[in-house]
Amino acid sequence: MTRKLRGNLLLLLGTIFFISAPALILYSQGYRFDWDTKWFSQVGAFYFNITPARAEVFVNGKPIGKTAYALGATLSKNFSPNLYSIQITKDGYHPWEKLLEILPKQVTEAKHIILFPLKPTFVTLQDNVQEFWFAPNAIEALVQKSNLPGSGRNTWTLELWNTQQNTTYPLYESQQLQDEIHGIQWDPNSASFLLDISSREQIHSFVQHIDRNLLARQSSRSESLKVAAELRKTHIPNPLIQDAIAFLEMGSSSLWIDRKGILWRQADRAADVFALSESPFPLRTETSYIIRAAGNEFFLQENQKLYILNRQTKQFEEFFTPFHEMVLSPDGKKLALSSGNEIWIYFFEEIREQPFRSKGGKVFLTRFSENIAELAWLDSHYLLFTRGGTIVTSEIDNRDRLNMVELAAFSHPTPAQLGPNIFWQDTTKTLFVHTGGKILSSEKLLP
Repeated sequence: MTRKLRGNLLLLLGTIFFISAPALILYSQGYRFDWDTKWFSQVGAFYFNITPARAEVFVNGKPIGKTAYALGATLSKNFSPNLYSIQITKDGYHPWEKLLEILPKQVTEAKHIILFPLKPTFVTLQDNVQEFWFAPNAIEALVQKSNLPGSGRNTWTLELWNTQQNTTYPLYESQQLQDEIHGIQWDPNSASFLLDISSREQIHSFVQHIDRNLLARQSSRSESLKVAAELRKTHIPNPLIQDAIAFLEMGSSSLWIDRKGILWRQADRAADVFALSESPFPLRTETSYIIRAAGNEFFLQENQKLYILNRQTKQFEEFFTPFHEMVLSPDGKKLALSSGNEIWIYFFEEIREQPFRSKGGKVFLTRFSENIAELAWLDSHYLLFTRGGTIVTSEIDNRDRLNMVELAAFSHPTPAQLGPNIFWQDTTKTLFVHTGGKILSSEKLLP
């Protein structure tokens, strides 16, 4: 090789180095050439966590792989800042779709994605059911069942039903079919419940204690009813709240609003009474009031207005109107609220994962032309509710469109019935539905 050729080769390599060095440095610092803007920009990444696992992820229609077997997660890098169309699919499941934005040097996350079966099946577990009330343990329920005409008893029976073993124990039989259950309030430990029954124009209130081992040893319906009667005691209300405008009993603890509009609390009958509010709430005559509790917060409902107790000022402040339903999320950080045809989410705590939320923030989620009922949480990131005769689940991630799935639809036996009653059992990942006098259970909806 001649000296001139060696010199030209060295010059060429030097030129290549000086041209490529900035590009290599930019690449190492996370810059990529964006063909849309014709310039370099720092890239970001997508992180998804999906249930069930092995779901396929598409970005702008192009597959980028499936999620891992165990964790159902995937991380995809080197996306230029832009808005991307995301689609997640799996055979036999509803897809998940959303537009998500990539920002420079950031990871865009969607960590709580659930794909739901296309056509979940339901089986009948109980017949001839009027109403049901699940216990706090989420395993048992109280079931009110009409006694069949052929039995010779024109009454109804309240039974304790173990949903996992599918066993029932009769606890109470009405005196006549016209007797009504005005309310059932479970003790937090599921060891007893408060039962209010209207019979012959009188309201009777009982505390029904439950001895499951004793009930299981009874060999007949009559024996079970007898044992339950022995475990039942007439409920004597706390004397301090007998003249209250509204009250709420939470196990041994009692809350009540007196006639001056002050909210009081007593941890148990032996504990001291103390005022939670200082300024009297302006009570209206001939108006019904309901005390509600969610987490560590206390609310007062006046018709369709909901007030929250400000712990700093110790005053009730208007919180939500028109109010229909509210339910606390399993993680205790969020409150879902329904106005009848709208759903809102209130955040008790700051949410530090995407989408970020501030403490005390209230976010509008969705609106329907039909009324919403049976509002419940599937987990801390998905809601369940009924819309007419249809059971719907919806994510609360309102970046772009909401992913909603109609799980099942049921016809109404009467036009007055708003829709099926539902209960999500997290331990078995199944949905219980009360409709048409039957209690149905879905197949396992989540892994």
